[in-house]
Amino acid sequence: MCVPYDGTHTKSDIIIILGDVNAQLGKERLYNEVTGQHTLHEETNRSGELLYEFAYANSMVVKSTNFQHKRIYKMTWLSPDQNTASQIDHIIINANKKGVIEDVRTMRGPNIDSDHFLVKAVIKQKLSVMHKKKLKPALKWNKINLQNPSKLKEYRSLLHKKLVNLAPKQEIDEEWEQIKIAIVDAARELIQTRGKSPRNEWWDEECRKIIQEKNEAGKNGCN
Repeated sequence: MCVPYDGTHTKSDIIIILGDVNAQLGKERLYNEVTGQHTLHEETNRSGELLYEFAYANSMVVKSTNFQHKRIYKMTWLSPDQNTASQIDHIIINANKKGVIEDVRTMRGPNIDSDHFLVKAVIKQKLSVMHKKKLKPALKWNKINLQNPSKLKEYRSLLHKKLVNLAPKQEIDEEWEQIKIAIVDAARELIQTRGKSPRNEWWDEECRKIIQEKNEAGKNGCN
């Protein structure tokens, strides 16, 4: 008996199940809608029937038997005596996303220290773009005032007054928000923020005059 997949997912999610399921899928027309026609075997065994029932109950398809390849690229297991080959490793995907798998075949070259062959799937899928929220620029405090003992003393006094006058809150988040606003407001009043730094700090009035003289010389035909 197959139990439908009960995990939480959306229609845009891709669900892929893969591995050794010991299932031989045949070419019976009854199973073609789920299993495809390019399987290694002619008849479906009992494990293959269970795999079909599982895939059908969960709106999935077996993609490992959907691509036309030579026999040697379909077999996924070879008996120790080298006489029996089988296709029992499969890749299953939800039917509404089956198009993302463009190919499945056996890779006979890599040595994986197993009587199974490596199975490769080619998947083409665009990754969703994560739009980052635009962060507010951090406040840059006036360094001169931060190094001024009298300014710092005034700041501590003002902050103390603001904190003492805060109304009590039951929620810790609301209380912290009040404290944070008091800290920033006191700093704005006494520490103050720095102005926006020019992009080119080396640029000054002397540079401006030299560029102006160069431009005037160019207009007069001088090099």
